[in-house]
Amino acid sequence: MKKIFLLFLGLILYAGEVIHICDDSAQWPPFIFKKNINGKEKLVGVSVDIADEVFKRIGKNYKIDLIPWKRCLYLVENYDKVHIYEMFMDGTYSKKRAENFYLTDSIYHTHPVIWFNKDKYTKEEFKKIIHTNPDKLRYCDVNGYQVAKYHKFLGVSKDKKIDQGAKSSCDALRKISENRCDAMIAAYEGMIGYKVTGQCKIPENITYIDIPVKHKTEFYMFIAKKYPKAKTLLNEINTALKEMKKDGTYQKILDKWLKF
Repeated sequence: MKKIFLLFLGLILYAGEVIHICDDSAQWPPFIFKKNINGKEKLVGVSVDIADEVFKRIGKNYKIDLIPWKRCLYLVENYDKVHIYEMFMDGTYSKKRAENFYLTDSIYHTHPVIWFNKDKYTKEEFKKIIHTNPDKLRYCDVNGYQVAKYHKFLGVSKDKKIDQGAKSSCDALRKISENRCDAMIAAYEGMIGYKVTGQCKIPENITYIDIPVKHKTEFYMFIAKKYPKAKTLLNEINTALKEMKKDGTYQKILDKWLKF
């Protein structure tokens, strides 16, 4: 009887455990960002909705703190010393991270697209130019951003000048809208992030097509390998993610935040 009681007590304590998660204080809309709702600042976004659903399904409480990114990763990696955060979210794969953390299944991905002026080109006209003569177009991008993507994804000649006078992706979209340049490569999800936070109103004459070379960047939740229950938590989260993707809950979350 005593053993049964202790087992039951252990299950109760485990179920009541709070999983502490850190993420980047710089925020990452539309995936995780602060929004004023009824006078109160609240964390919202794709990642938050996914975490809400995952932890509800596995029967655990969780809490997210936004702190400087490097500090976040350090605290999770050194869980055995500091015992503050068991997890971080919204990170990409690297060999080093795979050595230090358990990665869950992918929670979402970003993908680059080509933004252009639909008053100037139809989608079919624009696709034809991209596939047959990409050097014909005038490309613009943000000051300081890498432009190798134009050569890698579109086959643009390396001596082709890319106008990098824009201060932001929103500025670049305005230049395209005003016919001061023709196209820009930027992550679809990133531009939606500008939109949902009100930082950028995407001009009505702007649209996009996918890049010819399919490319996406996957993002994951990461669990400290030094957290004693890490493998159990990993399996629980992955099971919940699979169920969400199967029953349509996952897609509903994406549709809520990522509609253009």
